[in-house]
Amino acid sequence: MAVFTALLSAGGLLFLPLLGQNGLSQIAAGGANMRLEAEYEAITPVPWVGRHKTASASLVVDLSPNSYRVTMSSRAEGFIDWFVDASTTMTSNGALTAFGLFPAHFDSTVRDGSKQRRVIVDYTGREVLVSVSPKFGNWGYPATSNAQKLEAVDPLTAILGMTMRIRATPANPCGGPLRMFDGKQRYDIRLRYVARLTWDSDVYKGPALKCEAEYIEIAGFDAKSAQQKEDDRNDIAWANFILAELDGGALTPPLKAELRSKRSGKYTIQATKLRYGRAG
Repeated sequence: MAVFTALLSAGGLLFLPLLGQNGLSQIAAGGANMRLEAEYEAITPVPWVGRHKTASASLVVDLSPNSYRVTMSSRAEGFIDWFVDASTTMTSNGALTAFGLFPAHFDSTVRDGSKQRRVIVDYTGREVLVSVSPKFGNWGYPATSNAQKLEAVDPLTAILGMTMRIRATPANPCGGPLRMFDGKQRYDIRLRYVARLTWDSDVYKGPALKCEAEYIEIAGFDAKSAQQKEDDRNDIAWANFILAELDGGALTPPLKAELRSKRSGKYTIQATKLRYGRAG
């Protein structure tokens, strides 16, 4: 599922005005190094078997008053791991300023059995430099233009931007859209506020946001007919995020992401650990 992959998976930069209390203003005011740690599991449909845990992921965000670094790793688990030795490692770093997040470097390695591909994205401010080994068979139809790369950020920076409420407004506390470029594909995840909840789980107890999500492919994808595009749009019955509201809503890390496919069933990514505090 493309949306599911996007949820798991700086020429471009995120230059945005501050909108009320958010993570950026909190870090700048506190002057301390902070760390966010989270772990997730994926529960997905497995043909002829049903819904099972199929992947796990860990996310670590290190924040200083002037920089950020995000590291994410994931791997196949459970029934799927019997047949597929798959894992992903991603890192992103950049500048954290009063005006927003400025990505500098994104590094992603995807392993699938004996196959491996590494994608590196560097941001110069005027262009996005991409290095891929081994090369892609194609760059998509159409390929992502430099202008489209510059208007987006890497997936980890986009998730951090959502967590730090950079695009949040009183009318839409979910923020967004998340404008992503992963080294080849350019896509958006648009968020719409649905409701405020009181969350109660072993991982987190407190206020949370429910946000409807819409996945939009823009460039860098395989060619599709108009009918294929329409079928893909119609397949998704709904998708949403649940975001924790930490420190009075200054930070909103994801607790859960869910998607309902009409063809194959419900996909869930849910937090199994969530911790935020001073680093060290």
